[in-house]
Amino acid sequence: MNAQYTRACLLGLAVAATALSFGQGRLYAVDSSRAFSEIDMATGAKTVLGSVSANAGTTGGLAYNAVTGTMYVTSTGNDSLYTLDTTTFAATLVGAYGDSAVVMHGLEYNSTNGTLYGSSSHNGGLYSVNTVTGAATLIGTSGLTSFTNLGFNSATNTMYATNSSADSFYSMNTLTGAMTLIGPLTGPTNPNGLAYNSDNGLLYLVDNSTDILYTINTATGAATAIGSTGSGNLLGLVYVPDAVPEPATMTILGLGALALLRKKRK
Repeated sequence: MNAQYTRACLLGLAVAATALSFGQGRLYAVDSSRAFSEIDMATGAKTVLGSVSANAGTTGGLAYNAVTGTMYVTSTGNDSLYTLDTTTFAATLVGAYGDSAVVMHGLEYNSTNGTLYGSSSHNGGLYSVNTVTGAATLIGTSGLTSFTNLGFNSATNTMYATNSSADSFYSMNTLTGAMTLIGPLTGPTNPNGLAYNSDNGLLYLVDNSTDILYTINTATGAATAIGSTGSGNLLGLVYVPDAVPEPATMTILGLGALALLRKKRK
């Protein structure tokens, strides 16, 4: 096989593989009036894509199961869990949480154990949520009041949390609901949605008082401002990875592999 040709083919495969490995997903947010938006992770700019169907009431947290491609949204208005079609923005009722006192603000899917978690402001409680029935089961309470938001780092199997009454950053024990202080956020004054970007390893936060998108230093809790999201009451935040390769990338991979195979057979 010609060495120069082989190197060229291998280079093409390497470029395509790199494109696959570093594919960039999308950051989405929902506000209390059901507006569903995409957030630019480089600037913080918000683009409204549509409105979640009215049956979902007052929308709060978002969560995404990357294995099944299912988006979940919690309603703080009718104490229920919904799935969300991000093309039509139709919300489909999964079921009620089973306790009318629950105000499920934070919502997060743990990809390691396949559990959907929610946090309620009425008791500072962490719940596991049944994705078939919507029923919420109390795991434990944190002792904090107001709205707790959840963000799961799939790389380290760590659940993080913020609470809007404390303006601080925590790790959360998903077996007990206990929260351990990491440090002050030093910027956000009403922290809301959290989302972990599995492609770049960054944890994002939206604040509906400052209307700014931040990244969080998970070792210290310090927040770094990215940019304004524009006025609004953003509550839920979720990252959806781009799991489907671009057609051009697949073509490069296929042609490169075929060329190498043909040369090898000669």
